[in-house]
Amino acid sequence: MKSPAASRPDLPAAALGVTALVLTLSACSSSSEPTARLDPGPDNVRVEEGLTYWSDDQSELKLDACLPTDAEGPVPAVLLVHGGGFTEGTRDSSGLRTLCELTAEQGAAAFSVDYRLAPEFTYPAQVDDLANAVQWLRQPAQVEAFGIDPARIGAIGSSAGAIIAQSLATRGEGPLDTGARLGAVASLSGVSVLSPEGLELGRPSEQAADLVLNYLGCTSVADCPQSVPASPITGVDPSDPPMLLVNGTDELVPEEQPEALATALEDAGVQAELLIVDAPSHGITLLNSDVRRAVLAFLEEQL
Repeated sequence: MKSPAASRPDLPAAALGVTALVLTLSACSSSSEPTARLDPGPDNVRVEEGLTYWSDDQSELKLDACLPTDAEGPVPAVLLVHGGGFTEGTRDSSGLRTLCELTAEQGAAAFSVDYRLAPEFTYPAQVDDLANAVQWLRQPAQVEAFGIDPARIGAIGSSAGAIIAQSLATRGEGPLDTGARLGAVASLSGVSVLSPEGLELGRPSEQAADLVLNYLGCTSVADCPQSVPASPITGVDPSDPPMLLVNGTDELVPEEQPEALATALEDAGVQAELLIVDAPSHGITLLNSDVRRAVLAFLEEQL
């Protein structure tokens, strides 16, 4: 992983902006997908489960940590944000645990997080939760306990988790090494335009629209004012982190969604890479071995 100086957030926007890169990979080129936990896990990875990163008088939120045991100095941290349509999913699902361990095996500390679920909790609760996890990791106690570099924190989000990760990445302005700012994001099947205009991007399914409405706490796409600020694309500015946007062909999320965000990032001078997988896979199931290598290589380069 890069040193902080190699990816300084105060570089001019022109130095960060590149043409969006479009790659098409055949899902048949690799057979492995992270659908089951590694058994046994990697020898150089230690797992710590059920660590509380936020609490109030009524509830608490936890994360699982996958930590490289052979690191010689502070390592980057990567938050993993699960999918599940905002209404279900957990930090310790088999696919996410495998990704957690594989990320740590490559030399970064990985943290799989839970967040509050809809319909009881709606936007921006889930984005606030991820922000709290980032800020918790930057506290001196966690920096020391996990051996991480607080200036190098990124995220991988799947499906609903990709929307949350994109939203935090485009929330606020300024340096990417303080507060709740992320240094890089890999998005798997993320929706970037949640407003009515998003319905004009490709052919979104009714299921996808219903999941978004549930997250926003709305009953109608036409009558949902929070859909605009909740759309990651509306928060894009030149200080945002580099993003890798992964999507499948003919899946739940139309390709036009990540294409729109890649264009907006590029127009703002932010590095954006667009990876279209030739398969109807969605979210974490996009991670065949080729895509998984691409995601981890992207984070290694950017953090």
